Amino acid sequence: MKFKLVKKQKASILLYTLLMLSVITFITLQLVRSVNIGRNFDKYMVSKEQARMLALGGINLAISQLTIEKPKKKEFQEKESDFAKATTDRQDESVFIKKFLKKVLPNLNRWQTFNLTEKNDGFEGEVSFCITCENGKININEAFDFEKQEFKKEYNILLQGLHIKNKLAEGEILKKLTEFLKERKKKLDDVSELIEASDLEFLDIYYEPPEKAQNKKREITNKNVTLQDIFTVFTADEKMELLFFSDALLTVLGLRQPLASDAEKLKESFNVLIENFKKDWGIDWEKNWQYMAPIFGECPKVLKNISGILSKEFGPKVYSVLSCGKVNNVKQKVLVVIKEMEEYVEKKGEEKSLEKKDDSLKKYFKILKMYWI
Repeated sequence: MKFKLVKKQKASILLYTLLMLSVITFITLQLVRSVNIGRNFDKYMVSKEQARMLALGGINLAISQLTIEKPKKKEFQEKESDFAKATTDRQDESVFIKKFLKKVLPNLNRWQTFNLTEKNDGFEGEVSFCITCENGKININEAFDFEKQEFKKEYNILLQGLHIKNKLAEGEILKKLTEFLKERKKKLDDVSELIEASDLEFLDIYYEPPEKAQNKKREITNKNVTLQDIFTVFTADEKMELLFFSDALLTVLGLRQPLASDAEKLKESFNVLIENFKKDWGIDWEKNWQYMAPIFGECPKVLKNISGILSKEFGPKVYSVLSCGKVNNVKQKVLVVIKEMEEYVEKKGEEKSLEKKDDSLKKYFKILKMYWI
């Protein structure tokens, strides 16, 4: 009897020991799991914040690209350079515009990507930004005549050709927008309000630039038409800059859409266009289309019918910048609308003169709207 009792006690102790080991193992695994989750969460949050900062930094990179300072008149006289060849204010302005176009036009509506390294920047990351021009989009508030309750003639012609393959046929978007704006009876505060229109709620709002082809695949254009790439509410009037048309508006006119690698592949074509560009091309685009054709394709037949809403003199002022920061596969995207502003800075003790007033003109960009997307 004693032998059986001792045997039962040993079995109970063994069972109890195994049970305790199981509990300890379970608690240990849960603790390790919690630590790993916490560590991964901390790593994700750090990466997210770094990506967020890179996205904001991309805005500054875009602004620096859009900012071209006009050389002062003294510099024209004292330095022998390309600028020294300009002898009149008009020539000076032409040189300035061409310099601006060389920096902006080849990259418009396309991603520009910069890599960060731990050696030079403290951590591995990537910042990309894409500049689009609000002056190259339709100002929906100016295009629609709220008194007559209809789109103005030129915009009616332009929007009539807008369609979305397998979703909305030609004329449908124009019809839906007209119905929506008639019912609304007042101007939009933001383009995103257009998703309230019937049958337009499925459309994406924000523009996604074309991506570079991977593994030597053929590059493709952007097939997704987005509301923010067609319309705007931030420009001063109804005029549009044809040279800076958005991807979606190029589609509407049947022109060639941008590809990610155009800045490299069409470099010579861009140079020829820019060298021959004149600020007043808008008076007769067809006359100078020979320089546009290698980049944009054949001159659209509808161009004459919409000439009234195209800017006669080049001078874009409002832009959108889509910026993306990426760290450890964590992405953060921000879209900002910026406007070029001008102001005169008067220095104390200096006599006022036209020349000095011209030199004291300062330009900067003001953020009108910001969206985290």
